Amino acid sequence: MSKGVSASLTQIKNQVVPAQQLKLRRSLLANLLVFAAGCGILAFAVLFLYRHLTTVRSRDAVINGVIVNVRAPEEGTLEKLQAQVGDFIEPTDAPLALIENDYVSQGNAREVEKWLERRRGELKAAQVKLAQLQRLLASAQRDERNQHRLEVEQTNRQVAAAQAELAAAKAKLADAKARYQLAQMNYQRFSQLARQGAVPQAQADAALTELQQSQAQVAARQREVEAAAHTVEALKADARAAELGLTLRNTRSNYDPRLRRQELQTQISEQQAIVQGMQQEMAAQQRQVAQAQREVAQRKVVKVTAPIAGYVWRVDARPGMFLGKGDQILQLLDCRRRWIDVFVDEQLLRLIPPGTRAKIELYGAKGKVLQGTVTNIRSGLGRLNPGDDQVIPIPENYPRQSQVRVELDSDQDWGDGNFCYVGYTARVTFQINP
Repeated sequence: MSKGVSASLTQIKNQVVPAQQLKLRRSLLANLLVFAAGCGILAFAVLFLYRHLTTVRSRDAVINGVIVNVRAPEEGTLEKLQAQVGDFIEPTDAPLALIENDYVSQGNAREVEKWLERRRGELKAAQVKLAQLQRLLASAQRDERNQHRLEVEQTNRQVAAAQAELAAAKAKLADAKARYQLAQMNYQRFSQLARQGAVPQAQADAALTELQQSQAQVAARQREVEAAAHTVEALKADARAAELGLTLRNTRSNYDPRLRRQELQTQISEQQAIVQGMQQEMAAQQRQVAQAQREVAQRKVVKVTAPIAGYVWRVDARPGMFLGKGDQILQLLDCRRRWIDVFVDEQLLRLIPPGTRAKIELYGAKGKVLQGTVTNIRSGLGRLNPGDDQVIPIPENYPRQSQVRVELDSDQDWGDGNFCYVGYTARVTFQINP
């Protein structure tokens, strides 16, 4: 019986020990779960505190952008418009619109054309006169050449004749000298014979008379030779002058060709100056007319191009409409200048000075996150709403709220067909240093 009791006790003991071990195991697992839950809660609290200390969230805001108004540079009828709302336009693309104006004023172009026509007639007359003067100059130059040739020939003939006369005078002088020598010899012989009484004194006197006559003839012939020599020298000087064109000989028409040539050259120079002045004046007027015609053509058909790259936000004109100068044709959204105006509590302004980076999460484009930078902060009431240069007007002022402008980075995706996300509602989170 005692063996049965001990066996039952042993059996009971064996059943109690595993139950206690199982209970201990369950307690350890529960403790681990509680510890893990506590750590998770602590980590979440730390993360929440870190996010709270390093970020500032604003209320929802709308992305804004700059609107550029495209206006008609000249008045006229809108003939062509190649733009629709939502089209993305580049400045290098084809013209947005064509404006035609059939009533463009010609200005003073017609008066200038009449003046040019009149001056063309005057220029033609001046050119005819210049051609006549040039023909007269050619004739005077021929006369001058002919006269020069004839003068040279004539002076050469005169020199030759004078030289022949000089030679004849020299021959006569030699003959007179020979006669003088013979008369001198006869006189000496007859005078000696007369002193000796061989011949009468009268014959000696006759020999003396002949000697005196021969002497006088020699002197006369000498003067003729000298005169002929002077004539030859003078004619040679005339010949040299004629070869150089320095003689002043009148033609049968009683004018000097050289002087006439000089006068004509002076007149031609003056006439050429007149013609050139008229041509330059007409060329200047023609350039003005051409410029005026180009301006008229440009004003008659005006091409309107996009001043910036952006989306067509609004179209105000239709083909066939008459537009005045400055009338609005359409509006372009400048995607390079986008921002978002958010309002935060004034007590948090010290945490987001200008230059603070911000993250913009779009509600309408899941997963789309844009980046930006705080540029300026306007606090207080009484802020003025801007004009029509932006898409979304600033909302009413909030008490104790400050307007913080975040400029979006311009190098980010503009969104295909989404107007660069302008008008999208977004949540803005500022990245601050704790």
